[in-house]
Amino acid sequence: MDARKKWREEKKEELLRQLAALEIEELREQGVFDGTPHYSALEGPAHELGKRLSRCTQERAAEEVRERCPPRISCPGCGEMCVVQRHEREVRSLDGPVRVVEAAAYCGKCRRSFFPSASSAGV
Repeated sequence: MDARKKWREEKKEELLRQLAALEIEELREQGVFDGTPHYSALEGPAHELGKRLSRCTQERAAEEVRERCPPRISCPGCGEMCVVQRHEREVRSLDGPVRVVEAAAYCGKCRRSFFPSASSAGV
């Protein structure tokens, strides 16, 4: 494992432990530990936190894809250069709704919209 990858893994572990500590603090304030809680009282909030992390990661990944798209791209139908605009929508992921802002273009000549990818733009 190279040094940068090792650093990222250690940083992720550190941040996950910090998130876990914050979650435990909230559960403590809610009185979950005043008695002996059923395991589901521990597992449920942990799973929800994981789903939040997943949605946040998906939104950031969609941003990365969008940022790599050029401001103009040729239409896949006719080759006409079209302006790439930003289009916001909600995607239903396995972990719940994710807000994504994606690149979208419209070709007036073909009268069609298309969603360019970084690879179609030569990136």
